[in-house]
Amino acid sequence: MRPQLLSILAAASVLLPPSLQAQGTGLFESDKPLPLRVSMDQKALMGERDSSKLKPQPATITYAGPDGQTVAIETQLSLRGHWRRQKANCEFAPIKVEFPKGKKDGTIFEDQGDLKLVTHCRNKDKDFEQYVLREYLVYKVYNILTPVSLRARLARVTYLDTGPKGDSLTKWGFFIENEKKIASRLKTKELELMGATWADVDPEQGALLSAFAYMIGGTDWALSALHNVLLYQDTTTGVVRPMLYDFDWTGLVNTKYSFPDYRLSIKTVRERIYRGICRRPEEWAPVIAQYQEKKAAIYGVYESLPDVDPKYVKDTRQYLDEFYALLGNPRRFKAEMIDTCKPA
Repeated sequence: MRPQLLSILAAASVLLPPSLQAQGTGLFESDKPLPLRVSMDQKALMGERDSSKLKPQPATITYAGPDGQTVAIETQLSLRGHWRRQKANCEFAPIKVEFPKGKKDGTIFEDQGDLKLVTHCRNKDKDFEQYVLREYLVYKVYNILTPVSLRARLARVTYLDTGPKGDSLTKWGFFIENEKKIASRLKTKELELMGATWADVDPEQGALLSAFAYMIGGTDWALSALHNVLLYQDTTTGVVRPMLYDFDWTGLVNTKYSFPDYRLSIKTVRERIYRGICRRPEEWAPVIAQYQEKKAAIYGVYESLPDVDPKYVKDTRQYLDEFYALLGNPRRFKAEMIDTCKPA
């Protein structure tokens, strides 16, 4: 790395105010945005778009520890994703962060495996940075409802180009918990069960997931194909619990590039359509009660980040109001989430 870049990294990290320095000893133990510096050859990394030939690129991640001192970690970065990895869609694609053995010891990343870093996609379109914040907040809402959900940590990332241009770029991003680490946290094992049906999973967790998908306007998922769905089996009881992830194509995030599958009877992702588990009204009662109990906390998530567009926050509250009005109306709930159910 060039000396001037090392100087920039060190100075920027040490001078961060205490309120913005890493809190706690683990990556997901704080909700405070984590300031990071990532130095890499941006052209080399973003040029690797073919998933069959991805070549990890060396990089250094730098942040300020609890004492304000600089912590630097050598990593390997590669691109990931499907839609967002395509160059026509994202000039700055999502990133997979790999930590070589021993390089993360004693750091905020110590207990983590490889990590997904959700990035801003397009450098000059401010909407895309807002999408990062919106999707991050969906993960936080899911965490409120159930521990069977991936944790996320927001980061304010400065990307320092070690290539010939030597440019820098500061954008919002967030890390997503490693899928194997959540299995350990929940004392479960990840289960690859293609062709799974609702009969294969815990019905209470299945109902919570189904209601969550409906609440956020999520249709880009499928249990049987394990599309944006993970399964975790309790190592003691054998119970299988499903979990959703990847929310940028939901109505709650409401990106301008998202659209529903042509086979569905909706025209935009903001329209809700129920695609979940089949249950009787009395079986839904405890799940509805859980959502009602968590309502204030869920709404509070959208007051937690001042950088989120206030108009979006207002629109989101109205979108959630529609869902909660449904929960409070047994006749509508039956018509929209029970009578429309298709057994699987």
